[in-house]
Amino acid sequence: MKKTFICFTLLSVGVYFNSAAQIAPSATPAQSNQTGSEASFQSGSLIVSMCFGIDVYSLKQNEQNTYLGQTKDTTTGAASRNFNIAGEYAVTKWLGLGLQLKFDNYFHDNNLQSAFGFEGGLLINGHIIRHKHFDLFGGLNLGRSSLTLTGLYNNNQIYGSGSWFDVHFTAREYIGRFGFSETLYIPSIDYTNLTSNVGIFNEYIIESWKASGVGFNWGIQYHFLK
Repeated sequence: MKKTFICFTLLSVGVYFNSAAQIAPSATPAQSNQTGSEASFQSGSLIVSMCFGIDVYSLKQNEQNTYLGQTKDTTTGAASRNFNIAGEYAVTKWLGLGLQLKFDNYFHDNNLQSAFGFEGGLLINGHIIRHKHFDLFGGLNLGRSSLTLTGLYNNNQIYGSGSWFDVHFTAREYIGRFGFSETLYIPSIDYTNLTSNVGIFNEYIIESWKASGVGFNWGIQYHFLK
C-alpha cells in the first residue's frame, strides 16, 4: 500500500511539473497555483466525470446460526471492477461538494450466477494544486452501499445494504475543458445484516460483512460553467 501511494504521488508531481512547464516564461512562482479564469478549478466550476476502476478488499464475515447456537468468523478476499459517475460543484476556489454513483461487478466463482454492488453518496474534495492544465486534490466519499449475490439455482439471493466510506487522492490533467484523471482510494463497506429470499436463511442465520481495501481508477471529465 505504501509503495502504491508513493508511486501515485510521484506520478502526480511529475504531471504537475510537466504542466507547469507550459506556463509563459513571464509567469512568476506565485502564479503556479493560478486563480481566476486560468485555473482548472475555481469558485462556480462544475466538473462532471466518468471513471472505470478495480477494487481489492479484505472481507471479514460473521455468521450466527441461531438454531445451532454457533458463531463463525471468516476472513477472505474480494475484488470488483467498477464504473462510476460524479458531479462536483466548486463552492470556493479550493472546496468542492457533489454526488457520486458507483456500480460494482464482483469477480466470483462458479457457485454464483452474479455478484453486483452499488454505492451512492456525498463527495467532499479539497483542491491542493489548481493549475490551468492540472488539478490535484484529496477528499472523502460518504454514503450507502448495497450488495446482491445470486446463486445458480432458483435465483436464490443474499442481499443487503450498509454504510460506504472512502478516502481518495486524484490527479486531473486538462486539454482545454476536457481532461483525464487517475484516482487512488481506500474504501470501506459495512453490511450489518444481510438477508435472503430463502426463508430458512432469514429464520436462523444472522450474517454481517465488513470490507476494507484499496482501489484505483482511470477516467475522463469535462469542466462546465467557469
